[in-house]
Amino acid sequence: MANQIINGVNNLSADLAGKNVAEVRGMLAQALNIDQAAKPLVNGADADASYVLQSGDELEFVKPSGTKG
Repeated sequence: MANQIINGVNNLSADLAGKNVAEVRGMLAQALNIDQAAKPLVNGADADASYVLQSGDELEFVKPSGTKG
């Protein structure tokens, strides 16, 4: 089952199970315009950069509220 990677209006569906959040951020930072300050959420919950994605997980990068840009 594919993973959904979301950053604002940008999203991607890909099989990234087995990769950790930091690896995914590095691979997709430019393609999805992921800000380095964006906080990762996995399935809606705070996630650590070392969290390893499971099949079907949704990874979203969000900026803290009140942040410009």
